[in-house]
Amino acid sequence: MNKVLVAAASAGAAAALAGGAWLGWNQYRAAHATSESVHAFDTTDPALVAPEATAVFTGTVLEDLGRRTVEGLPSDAYRVRVDRVLKGSAAGEMLVSQSDETEHKYLVGQTYMWATNPATRPEEGVAQLYDADPRPADDAAITTWTTALHQAPQN
Repeated sequence: MNKVLVAAASAGAAAALAGGAWLGWNQYRAAHATSESVHAFDTTDPALVAPEATAVFTGTVLEDLGRRTVEGLPSDAYRVRVDRVLKGSAAGEMLVSQSDETEHKYLVGQTYMWATNPATRPEEGVAQLYDADPRPADDAAITTWTTALHQAPQN
């Protein structure tokens, strides 16, 4: 009978340790989970961003939609009217998000350069890849992006 009790106590202790380890691991993993966007290129250089973007266009900000979480990251969201497409098939009005790490925000009524990729979830719109301060869509910017698009291999 002693051997049965020892075996049962050992099995119970092993189960308790395994359960505790499993719960501890799940809590550790949840506490240390992070969501971060990492790019293998300089996101402030049009020559490096252009080939990574699915769409490059000029667009006018119609509305500042405020802060949202896009792809798990805090972002500023804008409703943008596509004016001139340099790459891709952007058209009409789009929801565009920009990392909230950018110091200067886009202004309603102004036209800017946009280099975007679709978010994982379609309802989140597209994400601005170009992480420099907003660049007005003037002739110099359009020339810079057009040159970058023609010199880089396309996705």
